[in-house]
Amino acid sequence: MRKLVNAGIVTFLFLFTTVAFGQSEEANYLKFDYVKVDQDKVYDYISYMRNTWIPLYQEQVKNGTIDSWSLYRVFTPGGAAGKYNFVVITSAASLEPYESMRPRDILSMSQKNQQEIRSMMSKANSMRTLMYTEFWKTINKIDVEGTSPHPSKYMMIDFMNVVPGKEYDYQMLEDEIAKPIHQERKDKNRMAGWELFTIITPAGEEYGYNFATGNYFEELENVEFGFTEDVIQNALPGTDIPELFDTIFSTRSLVHSQVWELVERVD
Repeated sequence: MRKLVNAGIVTFLFLFTTVAFGQSEEANYLKFDYVKVDQDKVYDYISYMRNTWIPLYQEQVKNGTIDSWSLYRVFTPGGAAGKYNFVVITSAASLEPYESMRPRDILSMSQKNQQEIRSMMSKANSMRTLMYTEFWKTINKIDVEGTSPHPSKYMMIDFMNVVPGKEYDYQMLEDEIAKPIHQERKDKNRMAGWELFTIITPAGEEYGYNFATGNYFEELENVEFGFTEDVIQNALPGTDIPELFDTIFSTRSLVHSQVWELVERVD
C-alpha cells in the first residue's frame, strides 16, 4: 500500500505549510456579505446595483483601496426559502480598508451630500436585507497571481468544519493532495480555478465551519466532475484511494456546499 507521507515528513510539512501560508504575499482578505432580496425584486436589485453601486466600487478599485468587488447570485440552493440569495465579496490586501468600506462610507467618499446619502441608503434598504457578514483570508490557490475570488462564471463553495487540533493536517492535505488533483482537473478543462479560505471572524466551535474551498467553473456541467479515480491517479500515481478518502474525512467534515453564479465583477 502506498503511504501518502510518512510521519516525519508530515510533521515537517505541517510546519512548513503553515509558515508558507502565513507569509504569503498573494493572500487576499475577503469580506462576504450575505444578502436577502425578495423574489419579486431580484432583477430590480441587480439593475440597481449595476447602475448605482458598481461605479462607486469601480472608483475604489481604481484608487487601490480594494482589489476587486463581486456580486454573486446563489444558484443552488434556490428559491424563496433560503436564508440569503445574493453574496457580495469584496477583496483587499489587508483588513484595514474595511474600516471605511460600509455603504454609507462609500457614498461619503463619492462626495454625495447628506440628502443624497439618505436617499440612496433608503433605496438600498428597501430592496435588500444584509443577513450577516464574514471575513476570510485566502491561504492557497492554483492561480497564485490572481485576485480572489477567481473571476469565473460559477463558484462552488464548500464550507468545512475542521476538527480542532487538525488544522495543520487539513491545510497540508489541501496543499499536498487536493491542490495537485484540482490542477489536473484544470488541465483537463474541467475546472477554472481553486482557492482555500480560512475564516477570520466570526469564529469558534459553535459557529459551524472554519474553512472553505472555492471551486471555479466556466460551465455548469463541470460541477459534477469531482475527485474521479482517473483524475486522482493522473495527479498522484499509485495513490490508495480508500486510504486517501479516509485521511481526508478524518480531518474535516463538509458542512454544506453551494453554487454561486457571478452577476457582476469589478477589478
